[in-house]
Amino acid sequence: MRANVFRGVNRFGIEEVERPRAGAGEAIIRMTLTTVCGTDLHIVRGEYPVRAGLVIGHEPVGVIEELGPGVTDYRPGQRVLVGAITPCGQCRACLSGHLSQCGHGAGWEALGGWRMGNTQDGAQAEYIRIPSAQANLAPIPDELTDEQVVLLSDIASTGFSGAESGGVRIGDAVVVFAQGPIGLCASIGARLMGASLVVGVDGDESRLKMAQRMGVDVVLDYRQQDIVAEVKRLTGGGADVAIEALGTQQTFESALRCLRPAGTLSSLGVYAGKLQLPYDAFSAGLGDHRVVTTLCPGGKERMRRLMDVVLRKRVDLSPLITHRFKLADIQEAYALFGERRDGVFKVAIQP
Repeated sequence: MRANVFRGVNRFGIEEVERPRAGAGEAIIRMTLTTVCGTDLHIVRGEYPVRAGLVIGHEPVGVIEELGPGVTDYRPGQRVLVGAITPCGQCRACLSGHLSQCGHGAGWEALGGWRMGNTQDGAQAEYIRIPSAQANLAPIPDELTDEQVVLLSDIASTGFSGAESGGVRIGDAVVVFAQGPIGLCASIGARLMGASLVVGVDGDESRLKMAQRMGVDVVLDYRQQDIVAEVKRLTGGGADVAIEALGTQQTFESALRCLRPAGTLSSLGVYAGKLQLPYDAFSAGLGDHRVVTTLCPGGKERMRRLMDVVLRKRVDLSPLITHRFKLADIQEAYALFGERRDGVFKVAIQP
């Protein structure tokens, strides 16, 4: 089969590789749609280490090709969505409700639920092997297209979880730092959970326009104004929940400074180096602030719920797919996405 294979820093591309086969508890999916994620960019740039020879990608939509022993109640030819996180469903972490920190049948492992495109071959290929298939294959309703569900696998699940982990309540004021794919989904998630005011912060004109198009109440350009002062003015003293979706010291600190006392900072960003907590921004540790982190929730029940939200027309993420490429043109897709050219938001990849 053809697949996008990582060979080293900035060295990747389409190769012929051996097609996977289903072992016990596994399934083989014939891919029909996937995307390029910001995490994939981190991998090819050498900012997140994976082994050379890995097939990249973690957002599979496709058709069941083969079922291994022990996988029941599914059939070849069935359309399925698989979350970017594929928990085993049996370990202490999974049974405690922390699927992203799956211990692979035993205890706990940080990021252990992220296998595809990380510790095993991923989705930017013609076929993919799905581990723990019974826990991870989510049938797609006939009424939904591949493009309507592909973004649920990762960015919607991750972004919405930023609002969920932050405990957004009806009537809350929420500020979201960065309006890229995940940050915008966090803004949309906050509205779904009942926030009465959602403020989106970014410095990219196309992303600010997309946030407005998707219903963010107020968009702020950090290049043009004092964000902390403006958020406090808009909210009457500080946001109930601040969501950080970029992963820098500056955005983390700004999010913390935007909170009211006893507010919650929900962190979705991936940080490198030392992250510092300025004592004055959280009342020297005495302001009853909460800081919570989240990795993309996965598993078939999570995917079923997200698809139902789309099916019931509570949200439509299809405008976020701005460009489409064939698998053969994957390097062009990476270049466009990585350089943020042509107003790109998300790119869809078809085998």
